[in-house]
Amino acid sequence: MAPRRPKRSGDGSTSDDTSSRPRLTSYQLNRLRDALEKRALETITKVHGDDLPPWRRRPRASVSPEIRKPIVASHSSKVTKSSSEARGMPSSRIDSSTKPNSSAFAFWDFPKEAAVREALPLHILDGDKSIFRRLLESGASPPTSEGEDLFVFLGLDFGTSTTKIIVRLPFEAGEPTMAIPAPVPCRSGDDPYLWQTVLWLDSEGAFSPWPERNSTILHSLKQGLIQGRSDMPISGFEEGTSVNRSQAAVAYLAFVIRYAKGWLLHNRPNLFRHRDPTWLVNLGMPTASYDDPEIAEPYRCVGAAALLLAGTNTAVTVESTRSALDDRDVKKAGTSEEVDNALAVTVVPEAAAEMTGFAKSTRGAPGLYLLVDVGAMTLDACMFRLNRRAQEDDVYAFMAAEVRPLGVDSLHWFLGEGKTEPDFIEQCDRTLMNVVWTTRQRRDPAAEVWKPGNDVPVFLAGGGSANPLHQNVVTSLGISLTRLTGNDGVRLLELPIPEAIELPEPLRDFGRMAVAWGLSYPPTDIGEIQPMRDIADIPPRPVVDVSDRYVSKDQV
Repeated sequence: MAPRRPKRSGDGSTSDDTSSRPRLTSYQLNRLRDALEKRALETITKVHGDDLPPWRRRPRASVSPEIRKPIVASHSSKVTKSSSEARGMPSSRIDSSTKPNSSAFAFWDFPKEAAVREALPLHILDGDKSIFRRLLESGASPPTSEGEDLFVFLGLDFGTSTTKIIVRLPFEAGEPTMAIPAPVPCRSGDDPYLWQTVLWLDSEGAFSPWPERNSTILHSLKQGLIQGRSDMPISGFEEGTSVNRSQAAVAYLAFVIRYAKGWLLHNRPNLFRHRDPTWLVNLGMPTASYDDPEIAEPYRCVGAAALLLAGTNTAVTVESTRSALDDRDVKKAGTSEEVDNALAVTVVPEAAAEMTGFAKSTRGAPGLYLLVDVGAMTLDACMFRLNRRAQEDDVYAFMAAEVRPLGVDSLHWFLGEGKTEPDFIEQCDRTLMNVVWTTRQRRDPAAEVWKPGNDVPVFLAGGGSANPLHQNVVTSLGISLTRLTGNDGVRLLELPIPEAIELPEPLRDFGRMAVAWGLSYPPTDIGEIQPMRDIADIPPRPVVDVSDRYVSKDQV
């Protein structure tokens, strides 16, 4: 039988039902607490080493698998220490006694040339190819009409497994906004708005957005860019033709942009009658990569080169992508956001784009938020502070972010390499806690979310957000935060579904379109981005020596 909890009296002290005990002063209680914490820390250090991360410095605990129930995300749902099912759950599902200490821990890298598990298209019907080619040709042709300027923003969510496009005309009556259906042969899971992120290259160096006989399929188009491998070859051929990751990404994005332009010109001609369109592209990239010049600069060049190539009738080949990347202004765009913007391309952190709809809603209160985006290939975690300024742009102040190859499909790659599911879970656990604990310790330690009675608002988003494994990782995070900070854990929020969007085909899951929706806004409407490098750490509070303020027994 569990021991009875002491009753609390009106003055805050406790008393036992069966005996009377002397009351301890607050000084004595503090000394007792400090001694217990010191003894616990010494014991844990002997077992695990003194470099063990704080969220894993815990006594061993066992828990039956049945209590690890997935979270059902809702706007008001919480994961807190008050849940009877979660009380016994450890902060990580891995028994620390069986793991090496953290000095041996290393995050996993992307598997080389890893493809998504979904079957890729092997052929295309002649009718589908004819429509596809006609829209590409229409999108590549320069406008023939003259008239008033028409500004068209393409929100381009370039994903590791699929790409999504939403187009907005923000300065027109009613602000027309529409999702662009993906070409039928290239759709992912028959979802009308998910375009598989793959393309084909033949032995002559010509790219194709659809499968062609005697051509080689190219995938992992985005992974190489966000891992700093933009100049590494992605494929080679006996004839000597080779292509690096930047060239492949330029080719793919040029096809996507041409197709989106052609679809609009063909299906919504009334919008362009007697108008002179200017096409502007907002390209999303992982928030963690946005802060790294070695990744962000080639990424901006790829976006600028893709839009440049998409606006010409030039065939998309290895040579034409190389020429586009060698363009003088495109090269400047890599090191200058101003030049990139002048070329009508803006690279935006995906977290800011994904939160734009929330920020513009009535629920978009200022404060600290955690975004966890689960994709097929990647797990993106980002903590940011949303600041609201009267009659000015919203401000996204990014505190910490990480992107890891820990998406829904990634587990299957790593299992194939001999790794285990518990190790995969630990990779996910550490990714989230690294982001949260960096923010807690150094970036925003005074935030209200760490205090008792408050919680960390979390957006669990992306195509893999319903995956039970990743949901349980968020559950574990909430319990760890309660234990470490005394707050109420985490609270799950939902992204609002917009009403003013034209959907040519039924929409299955808006969560997968949220980044493209945010990217469709003009950059000034998305808000001001404060990257991590521009936000200084908050130094820890100095420790004050108060030993001389107490009267010892020898002084009495």
